[in-house]
Amino acid sequence: MKDEKTSGLLRALLFDILGLLVSLLMIFVASRAVTGLSAAMAHDAVMSVKKNLLYENVNNMIIYLDNEKDAYISEHPDASEEEIESSIRGKIRKRIYSEEHSDGAYMWVQKVLNYSGGDNYAIRLIHPNLSETEGNYLSTNEVNQMGMKAYEIELEGIKSDGEIYQNYAFKKLDSDEVTEKITYAKIYEPFDWIICMGVNLDDIEHYKQQAQIEIHPYQTAILSTVISIWVILLFIIFFIYRRTQIGTYEKKNKELENKLNIDVLTGASSRAYGDRLLMNEFKEFHSGKNHTLLMMMDVDYFKQFNDNYGHEVGDKVLKSFVSTVRSRIRTSDSIIRWGGDEFLVVLQGIEEDAIPAMADKILDGVRAIRLEELPDTVHITSSVGIAYFKESDTDYKEILGRADEALYKAKEAGRNNWKTA
Repeated sequence: MKDEKTSGLLRALLFDILGLLVSLLMIFVASRAVTGLSAAMAHDAVMSVKKNLLYENVNNMIIYLDNEKDAYISEHPDASEEEIESSIRGKIRKRIYSEEHSDGAYMWVQKVLNYSGGDNYAIRLIHPNLSETEGNYLSTNEVNQMGMKAYEIELEGIKSDGEIYQNYAFKKLDSDEVTEKITYAKIYEPFDWIICMGVNLDDIEHYKQQAQIEIHPYQTAILSTVISIWVILLFIIFFIYRRTQIGTYEKKNKELENKLNIDVLTGASSRAYGDRLLMNEFKEFHSGKNHTLLMMMDVDYFKQFNDNYGHEVGDKVLKSFVSTVRSRIRTSDSIIRWGGDEFLVVLQGIEEDAIPAMADKILDGVRAIRLEELPDTVHITSSVGIAYFKESDTDYKEILGRADEALYKAKEAGRNNWKTA
């Protein structure tokens, strides 16, 4: 009898231990799956941000191309197609080489000569990372470091959809280090140009690892709790774990949303935020609610600050520029980093007769900026292009084109001034 009782207790103990081990294994597997899902969601969110960056920059460059082409044709109605393309090529090359983007992103251009592909199907027009190869012919038979025929894939995507995203290996900007990057390419049909932009993906693994690190304490807490109180609190633990995961996901979404809305370096609003704001302002304007003024600004000769004093000083110039402009506008107005050293200031309720005072107030503030890293003889100035929405506008991007033209006029007039469209 005693032996049977002992045997029963041993069997119950074995079942309990087996049940505990099975439960721990199931929870461990489930928690690992959730960790992987969290990392995958972080990866997908960052990839979405990078794709939006590429898409917006390439399409804005195409808008710029259209505006420049139309302006040149208007000024030179008898110009040949070769003359038009040559002039626009010079302007876009200057712009691409002067732009600076985060994560080592940059833009390049190649011209399609033969849509059937093969050797010499295209020529490299502009490439800031391979400037010595500009003018070289390209081949769809070329195989890259990932064993891909990237040019062939790109050409097929262009022919099929007019645009394409793809991943391949290439060296970083200003470096011989080869990393995986994602690119976006789109055809500009008037010149048979493929406008491309790429960004490195070597920081994606960091986001995945960070997601796993942040969730690891929750895994440990779950497993420790199950060991202590096994069945009774099992469902409560799963409930808490689920809520924790939702909270972590929401936190990551908030962090990514902040990254989309705020430029990390300068504290200005981001370009993604600016696009949404201008779209809303355009709708409000056509509903008769807002009278919106747009200022497109950049720092005169900004590249010289980076070249002569280093990128840290260049960063300080941009930060001081943003804080100064923000101090000269109302809290209800917005300053947006549009790209590199180019900014948009969006103001409401500014009548035309108030433009001179407002523009001079901002420019005076910029001229008054002083940095200890710069000699007393070096001053920071800005050029400004100003435009309003028009009733004839069909898209908010039209005001951008007018402001950009006005900015160009300000530069032609010697910089350190403002012009209206």
